[in-house]
Amino acid sequence: MALITSMNSQSNQKISDFAVMLSMLSIVFFAIKLILEWRRKPPGPWGLPVVGHLPFLGSKPLDKFKQYQKEYGDVFCLRFGMWPTVVISGRDTVKSTLAHQSDHFASRPPFFSVKSLNGMKGLTFSGFDERYLLHRKIASAVIREIGGYDNAGLENVFRDESNILVSSFLAKEGKPFNPSDLVYMATGSIIYQFCYGKGENIRDDPAFLKVIKDQEIFKEFFTAGNYFDVLPWLQYIMPKQFNKFLEMIDHFKNARNENGAEIMKTFDPNNPRHALDGMLNACLKYHITDAPNEVGLTKAQLIDTMQDFFGAGFETSASTMRWALMYFAEYQDVQFKVQREIDEKVGRNKVLSVKDRHDLPYTEATILEIMRVAPVVPMGLPHQATNDVFVNGNFIEKGTVVFFNLASVMHDEYWGNPYEFQPERFLDDKGNLIKEKVDNVLSFSAGRRNCVGKMIAQAEIFYLLATVLQNCRICKPEDTIYDFEGLYELSYYPKEYELCVHPR
Repeated sequence: MALITSMNSQSNQKISDFAVMLSMLSIVFFAIKLILEWRRKPPGPWGLPVVGHLPFLGSKPLDKFKQYQKEYGDVFCLRFGMWPTVVISGRDTVKSTLAHQSDHFASRPPFFSVKSLNGMKGLTFSGFDERYLLHRKIASAVIREIGGYDNAGLENVFRDESNILVSSFLAKEGKPFNPSDLVYMATGSIIYQFCYGKGENIRDDPAFLKVIKDQEIFKEFFTAGNYFDVLPWLQYIMPKQFNKFLEMIDHFKNARNENGAEIMKTFDPNNPRHALDGMLNACLKYHITDAPNEVGLTKAQLIDTMQDFFGAGFETSASTMRWALMYFAEYQDVQFKVQREIDEKVGRNKVLSVKDRHDLPYTEATILEIMRVAPVVPMGLPHQATNDVFVNGNFIEKGTVVFFNLASVMHDEYWGNPYEFQPERFLDDKGNLIKEKVDNVLSFSAGRRNCVGKMIAQAEIFYLLATVLQNCRICKPEDTIYDFEGLYELSYYPKEYELCVHPR
């Protein structure tokens, strides 16, 4: 009996030793796997618990990203609150990734603000699936139809709004003034009329004025949403601000398409007047109704695209215009060259056409240079990895938030003197645009999620600026020094400034 007990004891001891050894081997195996996996992930600075790297970015996040790029390379890892985040920087890395791996980053992160607003079913913020692809296909077709260069209706809108802007500037009689409000009204009116049709006295239209007012709420909405998106527990610490945020969500849900409902009553499928009509026609063409179709797209989602158009096409165009006017006031020699080209190629008294853009390479180069040196969306919109992927040997896990540092492309050493304002850099010795350099201005991003309204924005900015310079001379008020360090909010925009405008 004692022998059997001894044998059992020895057997149990062997089993115990084997279990301990197996556990130790498992721990070592998983430790090695974790270390190897960790080494594959992008490097990055240490952040703080809970909040991550948010406190370190300050008021000049691009400067901090530039520092991190120097320390850790083109691909580095941060944490924005609850979200693990990768920033991809550098001309070669950004362009190569967007060109060859775009589908891997074609989703948007499911931020609380967007989920609450439209359930991630919009055009701008959504996942990457068949529903989105059909939505984008339809939106692109509508933009080509309503916003194409051969569409006289939109060009008439450009002309009318440009003339109003010129008249408003000249009405200041050369005295210093802040151009922001006038620019906002012009750009807001253009995108509104693209969406809902041309109006006789658009600035007196209550529906238009309400949309302009809502834009301020829209800016506040996304500013507030940023906090609760990355630090959701703030809702318990800041209940008053969170409830205000929820009120803004309700405001947008209730205000959505109020004026669109009235416009739809006069819809004629044979006579599309504006983008809303284009979307209604698409509903007929693709048999899209109130119920989700086979890919989940609904009529309401298509009509809501007006909000995407307005949200994307208003603030960014206005900010670009504000930067442009300041640069023209500062750089009189550049202004003179643009005016001389317009005079010679178009004429002082001829009505401009969007098609004239192709005959004005120096004017186009100047606009490109303004967009390059002062990118209004320097980090683009946030992406999300759709699957596990490697970039420059760095492992990026599915679901990671990814930002493409577009400003790093436009401020890369590739340009030689990236922070100098020099439109001539885009022209060859014959005065023609250099395609390679044009393609390196990523103001509208690139890849699958590039800006769908790029064509309209380019035409709008060209027409407004060319018309202003055809008729006006812009200069700085006496003894004024401009600050070209901008501010970050919904877009990157210049600090408040004044200019003087005189007739040519």
